[in-house]
Amino acid sequence: MVNEPTLVVEIELPVKLSFRFQMLLEGEDGLAVVRCYDPEHKKQQLWTTPCQRTDLLDWLTTLPEALEVKVQAEWIWGDEIASRKSLLG
Repeated sequence: MVNEPTLVVEIELPVKLSFRFQMLLEGEDGLAVVRCYDPEHKKQQLWTTPCQRTDLLDWLTTLPEALEVKVQAEWIWGDEIASRKSLLG
């Protein structure tokens, strides 16, 4: 296995829908790991690999609008230059 960097995709998701979102993500065997880091502001992180970036972003677009998932930012973990800098634009 190649030592691949970790891509962090920050999303906004209503707290009341977090469990449902996690259940759906678990069905996507190995696509990402979810980390709730700021429930007060509805922010969660999805940790994955750069090679799975497109699959993850495509999957997020297939989710029901009722989940209200919004991608806020993405960056490579540990990359000091790109830290917390959005790669979406």
